[in-house]
Amino acid sequence: MGGQRARRVISVGGGKGGVGKSIVAANLGVAMAQAGARVIIVDGDLGSANQHTLFGIDKPGPTLQGLLDRSIASLDEAIVPTAVPNLQLVPGSCGVVGSANIPFQQKLKLIRHIRALDADAVVIDVGAGVSFNVLDLFDAADLRLVVMTTQLTSLQSCYAFLKGAVFRELRKLADTAGRAGLVEESPEAHAATRRVPDLVARVREKDAAFGARLLAGLATFGARVVGNQVFDPSERGVLEAISRMTSDFLGVDTPVIGMLRASRKIHDSVQSRRPYLLEAAAEESAVALRQIARSLLQTDVGALRLARQATEERECHADESRQEPLPAPLESYSRAHERFPIRCKATLIFAAGTLSVEVLDVSEGGAKLAVPRPPPAGSRAVLILGALPDRPSVPCVVRHTSGETWGVEFLADARLTRRLVKDLVARFASPDPAPEEPRP
Repeated sequence: MGGQRARRVISVGGGKGGVGKSIVAANLGVAMAQAGARVIIVDGDLGSANQHTLFGIDKPGPTLQGLLDRSIASLDEAIVPTAVPNLQLVPGSCGVVGSANIPFQQKLKLIRHIRALDADAVVIDVGAGVSFNVLDLFDAADLRLVVMTTQLTSLQSCYAFLKGAVFRELRKLADTAGRAGLVEESPEAHAATRRVPDLVARVREKDAAFGARLLAGLATFGARVVGNQVFDPSERGVLEAISRMTSDFLGVDTPVIGMLRASRKIHDSVQSRRPYLLEAAAEESAVALRQIARSLLQTDVGALRLARQATEERECHADESRQEPLPAPLESYSRAHERFPIRCKATLIFAAGTLSVEVLDVSEGGAKLAVPRPPPAGSRAVLILGALPDRPSVPCVVRHTSGETWGVEFLADARLTRRLVKDLVARFASPDPAPEEPRP
């Protein structure tokens, strides 16, 4: 085994069981394989694996359990082909007593072997719940997808799941017992309404270097939200609200990168043991799955890997059974502002460079921009409105893209954005409203 061979590792979690994370993981694997990538799905649902069933495989062979009980020397020996070209599967343990409770050193071994798989993309389908094994497999990936429905129980579970994953990541950045204590014993680790950015600020006062390391860990957390079993497009607002809440309380960007509608075909694909995408063509959810897959394949994970050089440490302790309530009323993160069509030039500065853009509409909450080459959803940026006399600048975050138009959410004080909207509308109001796009 020669170190990390997987060009990208993608984990798919969801906290609560029944949200469809395994179906999403399977179909994203299909979509990436159909796009020409060499894909391996690893069923990391220790003890309750079912990916082999979704692909119609009756006798999966040694499975991932073989690595844990040393009946195989490498996960390569557990790989089985699927009916999809370019797509292979490492089946997981199913019905093996105790298989979900692997020791810490075995878990590290499993993670090393997953990263050593030779593929363009390795997709880990992690188990349900917030146990340490689940969280560590989720955090082992370059890109981390959280699958949730818009039901309140799912939103609460996913928030608790993300919080657990964030604190596991922060704990790994602690290279001494004293620094680990700053994370583990913080009020933020045990209270739903405490903000992780407050923890980081307090750590920076005591240990500036460790505080800077925590900030870098939050900035490169790499999580994304996929909505599943959605009945109406307007429910995207609920997912966006959770995304904003996560940014506020946990300090990590979790952009919504796709939404799958509730579908009888998706439901029936489980019964037929044949992935949905093998039958679907231009359906809305099929298009969304391919867009998500394309985004994941195009994301440059090199910078994320360079930023995650922390040594994996011992277990930390937490109450694994707790499902926290949301830290604030969801409605307070559901923003709806009147939008005004305008036409004016502006400049957007973000981490990867500078873009000239055209503002198509504006509200107190954000703006819709036209540009042929948008940055990825979740990117932090500054919008410079050079068309106004004082060239004001507004911090913002990219929330969604749609073709050559995309939406940004303003992060500035409401008084500033209110004044900017007034000035922009007075100078650049457009008689032809821009086509409506869902945006915060």
